[in-house]
Amino acid sequence: MLADAAGRIAGVAEAGPGNAQAVGPVVAGAAVRAAAGAALARAEVGAEAVRGAFFGLAGVRTAEERTVMAAELSGLGLGRAWEIGSDLDVAHAGALAGGPGVVVIAGTGSAALARNAAGETAQAGGWGWLVDDCGGGYWLALRGIAAACEGEDGRGPATTLGSRAAAFFDAPGLRELLRELHAGRRDRAAVAGFAREIRLAAEAGDTVALGLVRLAAAELLRLAVAARAKVGQADGFPLAVTGGLGLGGELAGTARLAGFAPVSPWGDPVLGAVMRAAQSAGVELDAAARAALLGAWNNRA
Repeated sequence: MLADAAGRIAGVAEAGPGNAQAVGPVVAGAAVRAAAGAALARAEVGAEAVRGAFFGLAGVRTAEERTVMAAELSGLGLGRAWEIGSDLDVAHAGALAGGPGVVVIAGTGSAALARNAAGETAQAGGWGWLVDDCGGGYWLALRGIAAACEGEDGRGPATTLGSRAAAFFDAPGLRELLRELHAGRRDRAAVAGFAREIRLAAEAGDTVALGLVRLAAAELLRLAVAARAKVGQADGFPLAVTGGLGLGGELAGTARLAGFAPVSPWGDPVLGAVMRAAQSAGVELDAAARAALLGAWNNRA
């Protein structure tokens, strides 16, 4: 997205994939350059005129990874200040309108990022699906399938999750589904989609599914508590939940008990990227500019 200091959107484009951990820095860099180049072309603006830019990239956490991606993006020819951060950075800025607080991202994976009023930040979670991503969609989906297996064996309580899994994945049954999972024929994003079925089962009264949803919410709250502690904040700290899993409602009640002030996300990560881009140029978008930016994005055709 290309926007001006008044919050007017001049150009938007997309490309992908852009996760350097998943596709490598060369492919990710090419995708980001393609999206940025297309946005500039639609705005009929040259790269040299851009006053500030911020790239919130998935799969970028360390200084070394930022350096690698900076080399890939140098070909854009941006004339002034630009920065590279993570997708957590822009999710936080978008969800909290650039203010302090904690954002918990619950999509395929999970992570939390806290930022205090002094600008100090700290992350919790985000270690990846193999050992972490607790409370995220993939984590929840696997536990739902496991609970279905236990229910079918009689090791656990009866649940509708087995029939829901077979229908969702278009498999004859659980054993056939597990063969596909073990053979790697279902990618993590596709498996994570089953988490929504677990939520539907919980809403329909499946007690096993309800317990799993509550467990996921508890894990996400643990992320928020850990991140908040790292930046030295306590009661009243804002908390926003983003991501496709949509557990903000389940998290809100327990978050209040833990001393958070739950808020609805202000805007999408792409808006957070624009706000961080303005900061990189030494510009703070005022309330009117933020309102214009949000309105333009929400009312786009």
